[in-house]
Amino acid sequence: MIENLPSRPDLAASASRSAEGQEKRARWLFDQMARNIGGGAVNHLKAMYPAALAAVPKSAEISLTNHIRNDINWRMRPLLMAMIAMHREWEEERAGDDA
Repeated sequence: MIENLPSRPDLAASASRSAEGQEKRARWLFDQMARNIGGGAVNHLKAMYPAALAAVPKSAEISLTNHIRNDINWRMRPLLMAMIAMHREWEEERAGDDA
């Protein structure tokens, strides 16, 4: 959930209306959601199949979390890029209407 994501004041400040900053923040937020999903999958395995995780090194949990995170980021990147492009268009339209 978005409300559970940590805030990044440095990104929030840099995103103060600059398109590049907004894009950077969107990518960061998306990455945090992917990381949370990966962590949730590992927590599910810990709860449902504790023997399976006990049989592998502790680094397997980090590896699985990162694999899921990377896979989500890779597969969903076109959607994120489309959303960013749509947002840019809306901002340009809004700026044109204000002028």
